[in-house]
Amino acid sequence: ATLPAVIGGYIGNPFFGQPWIEDAIAVGQRKDRWPNTALDLDASGEIKVNKFKELPYVGSWERRPLELATLRLQNMVDISIKNWKELAPTEDALKAGVLTQLGGLLVIDSNTEEELFRWRDPGICAVANFEDVLKNIDFIENSK
Repeated sequence: ATLPAVIGGYIGNPFFGQPWIEDAIAVGQRKDRWPNTALDLDASGEIKVNKFKELPYVGSWERRPLELATLRLQNMVDISIKNWKELAPTEDALKAGVLTQLGGLLVIDSNTEEELFRWRDPGICAVANFEDVLKNIDFIENSK
């Protein structure tokens, strides 16, 4: 699953969108994470222009080329590298064969501490589909 996830971040996908990517890039830009030129934001931080949407031919795709790769680069440079000492596995963990991955996603009900959703990275560079997460949480919340 790793290679398709990495390649998909570069070439995009005309059929399967992930709207949260644009929102996450905007959050990164508001926090001055580099690269910070993919979107034009107004004074309040709202998105005025997504420059990926201006790309010839592929700008109308559901997920444009390099959009997800840009978000990954923001996270790598401004989160992973800046905080490497805190995030890195210990020497003992590395010797035991721990592989550093992006990780996963765990959603917990803040009132009950009940686990609502769990997703684990099947390799590296994969991300949870937040639309799937929201559907699962809605299902759980509506079934109570």
